Amino acid sequence: MAAPRENVSLLFKLYCLTVMTLVAAAYTIALRYTRTSDKELYFSTTAVCITEVIKLLLSVGILAKETASLGRFKASLIENVLGSPKELMKLSVPSLVYAVQNNMAFLALSNLDAAVYQVTYQLKIPCTALCTVLMLNRTLSKLQWISVFMLCGGVILVQWKPAQATKVVFLRVLEASTPLLWSSTQTTS
Repeated sequence: MAAPRENVSLLFKLYCLTVMTLVAAAYTIALRYTRTSDKELYFSTTAVCITEVIKLLLSVGILAKETASLGRFKASLIENVLGSPKELMKLSVPSLVYAVQNNMAFLALSNLDAAVYQVTYQLKIPCTALCTVLMLNRTLSKLQWISVFMLCGGVILVQWKPAQATKVVFLRVLEASTPLLWSSTQTTS
């Protein structure tokens, strides 16, 4: 029997989309700013660890609210965490990969522009789609594949454009400095 479908208003969906977009943009900009400022840098591993602890505390708080009693809360923790160590080990693998990915995000934002990082970071979507098809034997609709290829095209265009702009600026600087370079070599001879 299928679960009843909840009706979520369009306004709420737009609100969620807006908030998620703002959070992602603010996260990237703030992280880029803190990693490139002249002040003393913090350890990225500490920031990732604190983030994960905050998520753990929020999850435990939500679980406590849902269970509504200390006895059910403890029983739920024992059953779902301590009672199934095999499942816990299965979940630890993606958790470790996620922690490594977050540390790499700090490294990337220390060395890339925020816009280039943000767009390149979206390549996780085509990679996930490809892994879903190859490893899980799932199929994607034509619209989903078109969306994936459009995202890849957008990433390529964003990566390609700064390279062209940098080349133009470099050529202008080279053209402007060439007469100065020739005049300084002739006066010293």
